[in-house]
Amino acid sequence: MQSDPETVCNVAISFDRCKITSVTCSCGNKDIFYCAHVVALSLYRIRKPDQVKLHLPISETLFQMNRDQLQKFVQYLITVHHTEVLPTAQKLADEILSQNSEINQVHGAPDPTAGASIDDENCWHLDEEQVQEQVKLFLSQGGYHGSGKQLNLLFAKVREMLKMRDSNGARMLTLITEQFMADPRLSLWRQQGTTMTDKYRQLWDELGALWMCIVLNPHCKLEQKSSWLKQLKKWNSVDVCPWEDGNHGNELPNLTNALPQGANANQ
Repeated sequence: MQSDPETVCNVAISFDRCKITSVTCSCGNKDIFYCAHVVALSLYRIRKPDQVKLHLPISETLFQMNRDQLQKFVQYLITVHHTEVLPTAQKLADEILSQNSEINQVHGAPDPTAGASIDDENCWHLDEEQVQEQVKLFLSQGGYHGSGKQLNLLFAKVREMLKMRDSNGARMLTLITEQFMADPRLSLWRQQGTTMTDKYRQLWDELGALWMCIVLNPHCKLEQKSSWLKQLKKWNSVDVCPWEDGNHGNELPNLTNALPQGANANQ
């Protein structure tokens, strides 16, 4: 806005196989989705790729330096950031000079700029803590102040992820479900023997429908479905987990008699 003072934000974005895997921004804005500064830098990188200088991994750059260049590099790095890195630099120097230290038992050194291995999993960046905080906040508002609408927007985002075959869809729904299971109202309704509100039951119905979409997805691997089944069984075993109709009863319906019996019955 023209009335707002101009500020400069420091933004860092990490990529792995055409996916944004991590983002940081000095603006301090906390949200489930990327802040405007991360979006702006991403668009700049897309529209003007030649303006963004590419660098080799730092391990490759260090390999090209001779001893004097390496010493100058380290000393300048410590000088610029001495208050932040000097204790760590001194600790690492002591360990490297000690022949029996753990660091000398490992061949090579880590390089955070080299990217992940080709066999490592990679997925889009998702701020899991913010997802949990947002859902917890919306649930605490009890459906008032548009919180139900906000939760439905999150459900819509999960549907969009599933449509795009984004692995974050299941991750995000897992985080949402955990917050639903931790809602203190479930325990209260169970103690009082009352049913949940219609608006709240609609949210649970949407939650169940999304999990159905995930477990029936033909593009998912068997090990993924196995892990989701294990998680769903774990949630289902919790006392406060509501039934499909939203009630809390003492007896589960007996479905055994409704199933085909005998040798000809399909398992």
